[in-house]
Amino acid sequence: MTWFPSQAAILLLSAILASGCATEAERKFGARPGSFTVSVYPVNVIQRSAFDHDVKLADEIVSFLKTEGLAQPRLVNEPINYPFEPSNNQQKMLKRSAKSFSDQIAKEDIATDYALLVEILCYSGETRLHGVHFYLSDPDGNIVDIGLTNSHWKEFREVQPRSRHDGYEVAIRMLRRKWGK
Repeated sequence: MTWFPSQAAILLLSAILASGCATEAERKFGARPGSFTVSVYPVNVIQRSAFDHDVKLADEIVSFLKTEGLAQPRLVNEPINYPFEPSNNQQKMLKRSAKSFSDQIAKEDIATDYALLVEILCYSGETRLHGVHFYLSDPDGNIVDIGLTNSHWKEFREVQPRSRHDGYEVAIRMLRRKWGK
């Protein structure tokens, strides 16, 4: 099997979480007894450094989470804005976006257990996607779960995304895999 940098980084994060080096917030999320409440923010569809905040896709994520029984979601209409810096290194983009999201959530007054943001990365147009990320934060801004996928990952290859809605499909497959029963 060929290992790609993004796969290795996610596996390293998983190993750290499993080894007991996880933060208290990550342990709490991992040990959750059942369903949890989550504020779902508009999906950030990013082309280079231009954002489109898609509330409709966020609403579809809300419906998915309810239908699958993965969480008790609440749609948030206000977008999360942050300075996005494109890079050839997807791990760097993931890390910067996670930090920006967590910093903003720490300043918010969310009325749920967690906050969720999905990010869909497009090349210059929405006819080819570069990757899909998600970030889950507790109300204090601690990232408790994170997801990254690109053409090296199963969910991405299965969908072969060519639009933001295909990116949504990749995201729900990631959430189902990570949070499913």
